[in-house]
Amino acid sequence: MSPLTRKNVPTVPLDRTVRLWLHQQGLLRPRGTVSLTRKRLSEHLERVGGLQMDPINAVDRAHYLTLWSRFGAYDRSTVDRWIYRDRIAVEYWVHEASLMPMSHLPLGRRRMADFPPKSWRGRAWWSVYQTSPASKRRVLKRLTEEGPLESSDFELRPTEVDGGRAGGSMPLTKEDGRSLRLLWHGGRVAVHARRHARCVYDLAERVYPDTKPVSRTDYEDSWVTRGLLGNGIASEKHLMNYITAPDLSAVERKSVIGRALRRGDIAEVKIEGVKGSFYVLPELLEALAKLPEPVGTNLICPFDSLLWQRRRAEELFDYHYRIEIYTPPARRQFGYYVLPIMHDGRLVGRLDPKMHRDQAALEIKSIHLEPWFKRTGEFKRGLGASINDLAEFLGADAVRLPRGWTGLVRS
Repeated sequence: MSPLTRKNVPTVPLDRTVRLWLHQQGLLRPRGTVSLTRKRLSEHLERVGGLQMDPINAVDRAHYLTLWSRFGAYDRSTVDRWIYRDRIAVEYWVHEASLMPMSHLPLGRRRMADFPPKSWRGRAWWSVYQTSPASKRRVLKRLTEEGPLESSDFELRPTEVDGGRAGGSMPLTKEDGRSLRLLWHGGRVAVHARRHARCVYDLAERVYPDTKPVSRTDYEDSWVTRGLLGNGIASEKHLMNYITAPDLSAVERKSVIGRALRRGDIAEVKIEGVKGSFYVLPELLEALAKLPEPVGTNLICPFDSLLWQRRRAEELFDYHYRIEIYTPPARRQFGYYVLPIMHDGRLVGRLDPKMHRDQAALEIKSIHLEPWFKRTGEFKRGLGASINDLAEFLGADAVRLPRGWTGLVRS
């Protein structure tokens, strides 16, 4: 019988599907059950695909906060050393700009060789963002002669205006700064280190080991296998925009899934009570019955890989989440940098925090629970412990709570 035949497709309960998803994301067990080690960081990156990087520091950097949700408090400088000195990971494109495990560099090399992605070409914002060959030559010459440099080391040209946006996610900065980023996308330049969260760039050959790109077919196939490794059981639409490199059309996605089914690399399943076809790596399906129930209370970063595909969260968690960072303040529903609240494997609310570093104080501006969820003593204790743990990780000496939540944490 062909693997594509729909007869005898197994049905998996929804709660088991969610349980597997949380397990693959490292969120099934309570935060801090195991400590963060170099080996565990590598394993996490390889399983979920990467850690998204983001410059917003209202609470903490996104990749630090994402790791805290799994491992509890750890030394950030140690993580930086593993990444930028030991090179267990590199900064490149996974979902967005991310920390990608070094073992996935051959996949990154394929994107570099084929850059720009098909969906970027011909777009108005893309043509605006482009830089001149002279700018790229200037950047490469200075890196060659001077070594690692930041964007701030390059000056604004006399005819340039720094600011605005080209469109998409591309800020319209000075030309040589844009050339740095374009050369990073194209694999000529790499992120050598971070200095006060700013990228320090160098020539790629000084950062990356000598690595050949995978074939285009293997690169395309990695979209479904990496996506399922990070999500467990997922449909095509649940995999869309989880891994955005490779950048596949609808026809290409269906071709990749069909090819993986025919080879037996993935299996088709149904989810009880959810319409559509879903897929899973066979080895994950075998482990499904052994997973324990999720327990504990946690806070999730807005850029966490759990939420890279927010439609999935809506369909499997019945949880609608949108990042409101770029929403005008008067139109925000929940706040600027809202952290979803997870309790016993469900997303049950959201919390809007702000770290005031000059005051060593963590302010919780608001807490909103889902209409169906009733706060219990167990939940309040778990939420209080999560806020306390976050405050300690951030170095806050005081926590300020919104009205109605006094007594949740220590004074």
